[in-house]
Amino acid sequence: MPASASNAGRPDLQIHKRAARRVFFDGGCPICRREIAWYQTRRGAEAIDWVDIDSEPVPPGLNRQALLSRFTVERGDHIYASGAEGFIALWRAIPATRWFGRLVDHPPGRFVLERAYRGFLVLRRLWRRQA
Repeated sequence: MPASASNAGRPDLQIHKRAARRVFFDGGCPICRREIAWYQTRRGAEAIDWVDIDSEPVPPGLNRQALLSRFTVERGDHIYASGAEGFIALWRAIPATRWFGRLVDHPPGRFVLERAYRGFLVLRRLWRRQA
């Protein structure tokens, strides 16, 4: 696994091939904003491109509504993951959460996490309307 130029010589910061390289998040959701702000302060976050879909242009070939409907990350070479898979990819990219990403990156963990995320999406629609 090659390290990025800023992480050269730091094996603890090398990014797993299934880890997030770019994170698309809903800056119009107060809970989402707060959570992303926490991730952005963690060591390793500088290797991730953070894209606020609510206020920034959508990259060519991607759909704003689709990106706003589910948490989405790009793992590299235009391979995308969303929902639980997206969070696992993000957690694998941040050293402080990498252990949790590994823990839930198995069928039972992914299943439970995806169901919890779908429940969150119902609440998120309500929070977003109030923002």
